[in-house]
Amino acid sequence: MPRRPFALLACLALTAPVFAQPFVNWETPHVHPIDLTPDGTRLLVVNTADNRLEVFDVTTGVPVRTASIPVGLDPCSVRARTNTEAWVVNHISDSISIVDLAALNVKQTLTPGDEPADVVFAQGRAFVSVSQENLIRVYDAASPSLPTLTVAIGAEDPRALATDGTRVFAAIFESGNNTTILSQQQVSTAALNPYPGDANPPPNSGAMFNPPIAGGLPTPPAVSLIVKKTGAQWLDDNNGNWTPAVTWGLVDRDAAIIDANTLAVTYATGLMNADMAIAVRPGGTVTIVGIDATNQVRFEPIVKGRFLRVNMATFPSTTPASTTITDLNPHLTYSSGTAPQATRDESLGDPRAIVWNAAGTRGYVAGMGSGSVIAIDPAGARIARVDVGQGPTGLALDEPRSRLYVLNKFEGSLDVIDTTSNTNLGFVPFFDPTPDAVRAGRPRLYDTRATSGLGHASCASCHIDARTDTLSWDLGDPSGAMKTFNQVCNFGAGGCENWHPMKGPMATQTLVSLPGTGPLHWRADRENLAAFNPAFVGLLGDDVQLTAQEMTELEGFVNSLKTPPQPNRNFDNSLKTTHPNGGNPTNGLERYLNGRIDGGVVTCVQCHTLPTGTNGQLTSANLLQQTQSIKIPQLRNMYEKTGFLKTSQTNTRGFGFIHDGSTDTLFNFLLSPVFQFPPGATGTQQRRDIEAFLQCFPTDTHAAIGVQSTLVSIATAPAAQVALLNNMLTVANSGVVSLVVKGRVAGLQRGYAYTGASMYQSDRQTETISDASLRTLASLGSELTWTVVPTGSQTRIGIDRDSDGYLDRDELDAGSDPADPNSVPPPLCPGDADGSRVVNFADITSTLANWGSTYPGPNGAGDADHNGAVNFADITATLANFGTTCP
Repeated sequence: MPRRPFALLACLALTAPVFAQPFVNWETPHVHPIDLTPDGTRLLVVNTADNRLEVFDVTTGVPVRTASIPVGLDPCSVRARTNTEAWVVNHISDSISIVDLAALNVKQTLTPGDEPADVVFAQGRAFVSVSQENLIRVYDAASPSLPTLTVAIGAEDPRALATDGTRVFAAIFESGNNTTILSQQQVSTAALNPYPGDANPPPNSGAMFNPPIAGGLPTPPAVSLIVKKTGAQWLDDNNGNWTPAVTWGLVDRDAAIIDANTLAVTYATGLMNADMAIAVRPGGTVTIVGIDATNQVRFEPIVKGRFLRVNMATFPSTTPASTTITDLNPHLTYSSGTAPQATRDESLGDPRAIVWNAAGTRGYVAGMGSGSVIAIDPAGARIARVDVGQGPTGLALDEPRSRLYVLNKFEGSLDVIDTTSNTNLGFVPFFDPTPDAVRAGRPRLYDTRATSGLGHASCASCHIDARTDTLSWDLGDPSGAMKTFNQVCNFGAGGCENWHPMKGPMATQTLVSLPGTGPLHWRADRENLAAFNPAFVGLLGDDVQLTAQEMTELEGFVNSLKTPPQPNRNFDNSLKTTHPNGGNPTNGLERYLNGRIDGGVVTCVQCHTLPTGTNGQLTSANLLQQTQSIKIPQLRNMYEKTGFLKTSQTNTRGFGFIHDGSTDTLFNFLLSPVFQFPPGATGTQQRRDIEAFLQCFPTDTHAAIGVQSTLVSIATAPAAQVALLNNMLTVANSGVVSLVVKGRVAGLQRGYAYTGASMYQSDRQTETISDASLRTLASLGSELTWTVVPTGSQTRIGIDRDSDGYLDRDELDAGSDPADPNSVPPPLCPGDADGSRVVNFADITSTLANWGSTYPGPNGAGDADHNGAVNFADITATLANFGTTCP
């Protein structure tokens, strides 16, 4: 049924815009994207796609938009520190925008580190999670320019934060679930294999396979094996005991608990594999919602439709070892992977937000995948379910007005729920420049109700936020059939092998930056994305596959995905000469390009071609010293796979590199006999250098993209800030990136887009300004923020928000809405060459000053007849209408 906005606000509904400028989709996840000011009068919402903070008045219980404030690239979280100050976390910009809610402007920008995710305030301090660096940055909340403190987190990807005032709790997004992997060699070792005959692959049902192996299949390849720690033992899915084989340890930390005063850290463990949202329930109980994968269970027919649980974990804030885990879908029995649609519609999928009332008696959880919000009691029991818009990711509870505000990320809207009756009162849309292709394809990846048999899972349950769950899965099928090899075999005298349906464990791959990487999957046994369509039935448990149109939409969405900036490269995207591993990335690139290390014959780049890191071909099993052919993978996300070391007892990951995740480090991968290096220290250093380069491998986003600097006064700016502004200009002049400047000038919100040669076009068509002059406009209370943006996006981000050809300040001056492409200024009258709406000598001056110019739109400076060119006809138009005042 079509959704309808509030009747009294129907005039605010916006139609999808026509996009004239590029839009880069990093698919940044929300963490805490909505918040109320302490006095409860204003609702703050991050508009990730539009790089803004939206401000709504909620004094009537119905959100009314009052301001839209430019911040950094891809804001993902917001917290109100006071009624007049908000902190916005910008995931791609690696920054915090401190927003003055009175001036409606960014007054300060902080740079906490790579991919910050959330912020909370406790004991006069601001705690910021820095997800890629596994740390919490601590600021003096009232004076954030003071030196910061750093709290190291011994876990992967701390994101969502919560506080009880004296402690800060950080949910670990990539916590793992106490599973790890044994290599194919370990499984085939008689001293370690607990099964008769040292069977590899081992049986999964007593002495047999379930389902039984199909008749006529050749012997399955020997493979690696996933095991899970149960008590003190490491067991497979057949209760086979592999404890002697696992000589390393896992910490499996799900929440970091930080004393807000001493900064001492303890942990809660063993909760789930992806901790997605966290809140402190009044009374001292910490609650986390997320998903827990059952990846230790083998074979697609067995796990079909039921390979994960949507859980809530709770523990007392003072005794984190006392944990309780509750399934938030108690109506599911998991006896089958497919249920009637009515059952699926009750399910909660991909939980991304949780809030509690002040009494701690009722909580609310948002399911991004299911498009619903559930009300729960303190034990997690279901009270009610309310359907909302697409992709709910944020919740803000307004108890005095009995309202729950829900942010729907995928459609750019707010739903309003009456918490007394648990009914949806309607929704309020806001401007969202997301392209139609992204909007159409997203549900095919995320929608748990529409794409799975139980309504609680989707492709995004493993490809979380279109990326990876950092686990490996054995989704083979003993009852399946062989597939004839039909790709290009890069190396191997005997050719590459046909694909056996019992493929063994494979690490979940990212869906980001797939175009240009060749056939898909680790074995290249999927020719394209459409070849995965059977998985909607065979793995997810749905009744039908996607239609051709739906698959085309999914492909359009996946092809839009881009990797974030590479954090280990210099600002100009060049390589550094040092790396924490002791290697030199610059030297590593030279070895990668020219060192014949693969069998002493082939260079790295011949197989791992630039820019993706793959030539899309396969290597034979013999060359790999494995038992089946494997595709040469892309290398853009190698830096995100660290945390596994088989000599460590405190691993933060149980899976590492190569197709099954069984190689712990890239250095150890380069120790494989197939790679030939000089002996001794020289070879060791060369391996370190190549490893360092791979950790700095370029992504498809320039390293400078998103970098910001807020200028208060050029006269008092620190030397480092001036140097950064100069470097921004230098890299923009190279054409690989561009610049925008946003802030307040003469009491008005203004924007500027870089046009080259140290010049900017302002958000008034007739106005340009030099970089030097623009810097002089910044002052206390009228701060200006420079941001590096992708080339081609500067007009949309900087000066034409809705890409309708009319610049933002021109629209505001004329009374039209720069956030609505259907709202445009009235036409200029003939002869008005400078946009002043009066035809006079200034128009002749404007025409002469811009003589010979051409414009893509009708409002170019000097264009008095509005035909896109400045010439004699404009002088004629000005003289013919001299003295006219435009309506």
